[in-house]
Amino acid sequence: MPIDPALYSADLRAEVQQYLRRASAYQPKRAVPSARDMGMVYAAQVGYETRLVANSNDPSAPALAQSYVTRLRPCYEWEGFHDCPEREARFADEYQADNPNGPFSIYLSLLTAHRWLCAAEAYDYEGKLDDAQRSRHLYEQRLPVARQSRVLLIRTAAEQLAVRGRCHSPK
Repeated sequence: MPIDPALYSADLRAEVQQYLRRASAYQPKRAVPSARDMGMVYAAQVGYETRLVANSNDPSAPALAQSYVTRLRPCYEWEGFHDCPEREARFADEYQADNPNGPFSIYLSLLTAHRWLCAAEAYDYEGKLDDAQRSRHLYEQRLPVARQSRVLLIRTAAEQLAVRGRCHSPK
């Protein structure tokens, strides 16, 4: 999704530009797969790594992001079911518990809130209302942490998520 820094206030614009600089400077170390059908998997992995790295100025972030993504093994598409976003949310919650002051800690509160919301919507779609309610409750627990972040970019994204109230923006 393209991001236009000019659309934001001066303070937020500076953070968006910094985020974009870190994202474009990231050089993945992950080997490009030779098999064509693995291209989507590779793109999902590198995209995830890039978002993690772009949210941190810690020099260890690139190596830690690759390790995070390798251990997570993210899905390259969710197909509307709960398993992928829930697995990502659980993994991020566990990672955050194990690394409360790590370079991704500020971003993970937003990530987990989003993924729990996506899982709740998927459970709704699957007709699993108790699981949807549980996931939505976890979203509601994570979102205030992101909304109170010391980082304006995370606070703003969390506010937008709260206003939108959905996993994905309507098209």
